[in-house]
Amino acid sequence: MRITNAKDVTQYYQQEDVAEGYIDKRFIEPLNVIEHQRQVTILNKIIRNNNIQNVIEFAPGPARLTSELQIENGISIDASESMLTIARRRMNNIGKKWTFIKDDILNLQYNNKHDLVFSFRFFLHFKSDERKKIYEQASSVLHPEGLLVFEVMNKEMVLPLRKLLGKKRYFVYDKLYHKNELIKELSENGFELVALYPVLKHF
Repeated sequence: MRITNAKDVTQYYQQEDVAEGYIDKRFIEPLNVIEHQRQVTILNKIIRNNNIQNVIEFAPGPARLTSELQIENGISIDASESMLTIARRRMNNIGKKWTFIKDDILNLQYNNKHDLVFSFRFFLHFKSDERKKIYEQASSVLHPEGLLVFEVMNKEMVLPLRKLLGKKRYFVYDKLYHKNELIKELSENGFELVALYPVLKHF
């Protein structure tokens, strides 16, 4: 099975077994643990250094990152009720106030303004036309000087690994970037590159 379009991505993450097993699967390999810890550190640094007061997250999954953010209030939006159920439970268990909303991120009904939009993995799973819609939705919920934070994969580093490990392991589509390609895409969608933070720089 190869998942390459928006409908299939949405349906895949709505599966209850995928949602229930996401955390365990994510942390089964040491490299994934290092990646997670680095992502949390970067997000908290951005929140702290920019005095972020309110955030909105696209596609939180089971609150993998959300549960470790150093901010008390925020909103997460996801199309998967299975993921939202787990996310709510995890956040309740640690006593953090957070609002979870079920909505289609490619066609948001929600439009309140925030200082920061962040999303990990979500952007990568979509082709150009869908990513354009996500940029539009991010713009619609950001203050004029707001920040968009999302994960980018370095094509020069990741593509050889993907070819080696094959489609059986990486069956969900991921967009891979060269730096100039990323800058061009951001500009075309009304954003300016402010900073790049290496996650697995010793890969």
